[in-house]
Formats: sequence, structure tokens, C-alpha cells
Amino acid sequence: MKYIFTFLIFFSSVFAHPHTFIEVYPTVEVQKSKFSSIHFKWVLDEMTSTILIMELDSNANGKIDKKENDYIEKEYFSMFKPYNYYTYVKVDKKVIKFKPKNFKATIENHKLCYSFDINGEFDIKNTIFEFGDSDFYVAMVLKDEFVTIKGASVKVSGIDNDFYYGYKLEFE
Repeated sequence: MKYIFTFLIFFSSVFAHPHTFIEVYPTVEVQKSKFSSIHFKWVLDEMTSTILIMELDSNANGKIDKKENDYIEKEYFSMFKPYNYYTYVKVDKKVIKFKPKNFKATIENHKLCYSFDINGEFDIKNTIFEFGDSDFYVAMVLKDEFVTIKGASVKVSGIDNDFYYGYKLEFE
């Protein structure tokens, strides 16, 4: 029985696929080749949003109030910390750890959105943002039209790591 269970676990993980799709909307401001502001907005897919909104909008008023926001940040958003929030800021190929600040959850067009800022007190030279989940349960989606940048130019490209797909944002 133990071997059958082990086989089933292995077999199911081979065919893992994203359960949640998150569109990433970065807004970045650069002054004198340094980041002056880095803001991210995540828009969760329709199915995930519907399920979470039913649970998290406790007063069912169609918006997230402060008490609900605090709960979402503590119980839901913080669970992404071990995964570096699926956001890897690499400076000279070294991942820079960050702590999100100014977290805000909202409901927009029937979708749950998370917005947050990160500190960016470093030079844009040799800085790359990568978005992805190596466990392949969350698909981060980044498109050129999602990016707002002021004071620099940026290139959006895909990352194919053989076992998962992600995106990167390179500054020029």
C-alpha cells in the first residue's frame, strides 16, 4: 500500500499545473539610475477571486475594509513570504530579500487585487525582477502592457526553466 501511495504522489506531481493565475502590474520610477519607487499590483484570476471574495468580504459589501485587509495580509498574503512573494529582485545575480509595505487588498471588476510596495534603494544597473513559482501552483503573468515605468526603459521576457515558466523585467 505504501508503494501505491508513493507512486500516486509522484504521478500527480509530474502533472502539476497552476491552480491560480496572477497578473503582475509593476509600476517603477527611476531617478538618476536608482529606483525611487517600486509598486506591484497583483490581479488574481476570476475563479480564485470568486472563492476568496466570498470568504474574505465578510460583510458582503463588495469592498475590502480595514479589518478585512488586515486579516488578508496576515492570513493570506504573508503565506507567500517563504516563496519570496514569487518576486525575485536580482542585483548582480544575487537575490535581494525584501519586505512588502503598504499592503492593500481591493476588489476590482469582481477580482481580488493585492497591491504593495518594496524598497528599491539600489541601482538599476544589473538589476532584474523575476516572477514565477517553481512549484508550478501559481502562474505569474507579466505582459508589456502591464508595466508602467518612468525614468528608464525596460524589457519584458519569458524565463523557461525547463520545469516552470516565469517572466523577467530587465532595466536599461
